[in-house]
Amino acid sequence: MSLIQSTSNAFQIVDRTNDVVLLPQNWTLMNDSGLWQEEFLSTSTITFEERNGSLSIVKDQIRGAKPQTASNDLRKLHSYSTTHHPFIDALYPQDIEGKTRPGSMGTQLDTKDAALLRKLEKARKSFDRTLNFARFRTLANGDAWAPNGTVVENFYTAMGKTRNNVSFALGNANTDIIAKCEEIISGFQAAATEGQVINRVIAYCSPGFFTSLINHARVQAAYNLYAAVAPQQISRDRAGGMGLYRRFVFSNIEFIEVSQIVDGIPLVDTNKAVFVADDGDGSFVTYYSPAARFGYVNTVAEPMYAWTFEDPRMTEITIECEMNVLNVLRNPLFVAGGSVS
Repeated sequence: MSLIQSTSNAFQIVDRTNDVVLLPQNWTLMNDSGLWQEEFLSTSTITFEERNGSLSIVKDQIRGAKPQTASNDLRKLHSYSTTHHPFIDALYPQDIEGKTRPGSMGTQLDTKDAALLRKLEKARKSFDRTLNFARFRTLANGDAWAPNGTVVENFYTAMGKTRNNVSFALGNANTDIIAKCEEIISGFQAAATEGQVINRVIAYCSPGFFTSLINHARVQAAYNLYAAVAPQQISRDRAGGMGLYRRFVFSNIEFIEVSQIVDGIPLVDTNKAVFVADDGDGSFVTYYSPAARFGYVNTVAEPMYAWTFEDPRMTEITIECEMNVLNVLRNPLFVAGGSVS
């Protein structure tokens, strides 16, 4: 602590205690999950080939008869543009003139470099938050996340697939929840047609779905046993461990409660759950493209870009940032939906 002049009495000296920092929590559960692979492009266009074929049982035949044949694989080329997310800010002399540096106990003046660093860090966290939100919303319904309509695409429609949506009927005490979970898992197994190994199944749940699940008559016993075996862990999960997310493993599925709402939109829709099969094999990919500026043309992309431009008249410093990205469900059948009712 340090002694400073009182703000209410010019002749009084008071203690300046540690600052209280009240900033939005930067939730990045999806970014930290390890589910999404990242690829860095040298152009703003994503192109990959989809091949659909079939295998058959080769039956026995009389020697000399015409043998069986196989149909050719169906090939389709998918092409998408990345979305462009620009951001601009500025620092002015009056922003630091006569002002103390945040967190300095009121004894050090702010500086241009420190103020610029804070603004750049805020921009980076905003992009992290955007990416986390975009990934959740792409999983929610299979749409490429572009709220202003710069890219319009649904990966289920593009690939001719239909999402497996399971009603868990959690309002019915007699519902066989294990059978519902098996319906989700069997759907993923049926979609693993290229020999993928499903490492885990995760369910990102709205608070309504998660609460209804653990309160269901056929789940309560398992949850209570979990609570009895690891009460301290449950307390940590609820009160601070793992980023305030409650978790519960049931019937080979890890259920995670996601309660965050960003700009009025929940990360997981109300009374819904999004089930994901993690195969670790590129089914979920985030593509980045480079900045459309000289010096970056035909270079490998970076996750985000930031530049500072100091006005020659020394009146302002402009900060320009951008992220060019698209989250793609390369195997949309590895995502399923669940609902409370």
